Amino acid sequence: GAMKGADRSGASIALVAGDRDLEAGTVGVKTLATGEQVDIAVDEVVAEVLSRLR
Repeated sequence: GAMKGADRSGASIALVAGDRDLEAGTVGVKTLATGEQVDIAVDEVVAEVLSRLR
């Protein structure tokens, strides 16, 4: 699936947005190495991704 492809590509983070996320105005930010995923507000995505990359 998409997550395996992202992991194989060397990506460290994946953004996940389904219908429910879009309705709620959130995006899932998943750290591929640990599998940890948090749902955050769309307007906070950039800050969250940058903090996870550091």
